[in-house]
Amino acid sequence: MIDAAEEVIEAARELVKSRRWYLGLPDDRDLPDRLAAALEKALAALDAMEASGE
Repeated sequence: MIDAAEEVIEAARELVKSRRWYLGLPDDRDLPDRLAAALEKALAALDAMEASGE
């Protein structure tokens, strides 16, 4: 199950990255698409948890 979760997270990262590229948005601007923006915030929260060792 952990491998599947990692695959989902990587797919989400690729989706957010491709939306940013397609829209030409820099990292400091929010994505206009509500779903992609929520996904990006969730990924940022996961990254913060990982960085803090939780």
